[in-house]
Amino acid sequence: MEKKAIIDSAKVTVEKVFQSSNNLQFIEGLNYYSEEPDGYYTNNGTILTLTDLKKSYCQIGSSVEILKNTIISWNAKFLSKNTVAFTLPIHIKIKLVGIPEYNGQLVWSGIVQKRNQEWLIIQSHESWLNCMEVLSALTGSDTNVK
Repeated sequence: MEKKAIIDSAKVTVEKVFQSSNNLQFIEGLNYYSEEPDGYYTNNGTILTLTDLKKSYCQIGSSVEILKNTIISWNAKFLSKNTVAFTLPIHIKIKLVGIPEYNGQLVWSGIVQKRNQEWLIIQSHESWLNCMEVLSALTGSDTNVK
């Protein structure tokens, strides 16, 4: 299989995750993440298991009224016939219950690997640009740090 076809095939999995997220079906999106013990998922410096990730989405999920992830560009790197790395700058619009809508940017990166004939995310990392601004916006608090 040629490199572009492999990248395109792995990309479908990432697209499904973000489609699920945009439809507020967070746990459905996590079905494309590996449950194997070698899966690592990082969110702003914290390493999470898939179980941790599911718990965090369950906790915040009911508070989300609107979520729209728009992938600005697809940056993919072919690593092998069964492994592709992605680094995606994303514009995000999010509205939590009782808090004004927030528009910002984050970067998501992930390693997608074919296991048992299925593309799964085996590692991911999400980082918000201007984390303090995001924290303030999503909690409705003033977190200005001098």
